[in-house]
Amino acid sequence: MADERRRRFLHTSEYLEEQINLRKGNYYDALLQASTGWHENRNDYSAYIMEFLTTLYACYKELDKRFAVVGSRKVTKQNRVEATVLNSLTPVSKADIGKILPDVSATTIEAVLGQMVRSGQIRKVGTGRNTRYIRTGI
Repeated sequence: MADERRRRFLHTSEYLEEQINLRKGNYYDALLQASTGWHENRNDYSAYIMEFLTTLYACYKELDKRFAVVGSRKVTKQNRVEATVLNSLTPVSKADIGKILPDVSATTIEAVLGQMVRSGQIRKVGTGRNTRYIRTGI
């Protein structure tokens, strides 16, 4: 159980690092703005604080999607996999889904994707390692 919690934490912290890395241009711009006038004690930290809060908000939104609950009941893993694929505007791979939902096993992801393909909700794009899934109608 402790190993599973550690694995989930690492995936969550990796996501935070990924968001920071994706926004590093904005980060450095905000840092430059916040440090301008520092020697004269005229600098303004608001650009840096806004960038920090924007990144933090993006991370919390993603975390909220990953651990969504309905009422007091947790959403099933199957529903979360389905929502991940159906809400994606671009084709997603099994690995992409595994990164988004680190607590869902590859076997569960494969089973849900298979059911969704058979029911016509999604379609396969590509083959082998390049297989991606996208909802039908896109």
